[in-house]
Amino acid sequence: MARFRYWRKMTWALLIWSAAMVVVVVSGGFGIATIALALAGLGVLGFMWFMTRPLWRVGHGAKWRPMRSVEIPFKTPSSATDS
Repeated sequence: MARFRYWRKMTWALLIWSAAMVVVVVSGGFGIATIALALAGLGVLGFMWFMTRPLWRVGHGAKWRPMRSVEIPFKTPSSATDS
């Protein structure tokens, strides 16, 4: 948090958008249309923030690894009760 000057540009865009919407609501623009615009803008910017990864993170994120099958010996219900 102390290195806030090095935040990503999309983080600054989200912060500025949120501050602007707070100013609009506080100045008397509280209404359904204002809230819808604020949420739509926040949704679009948030989606862009998650989809655009910083360059130093490319290739270092979560990786998809397929699950390996595990050999489990099959027992019939009658053999399970016999042993």
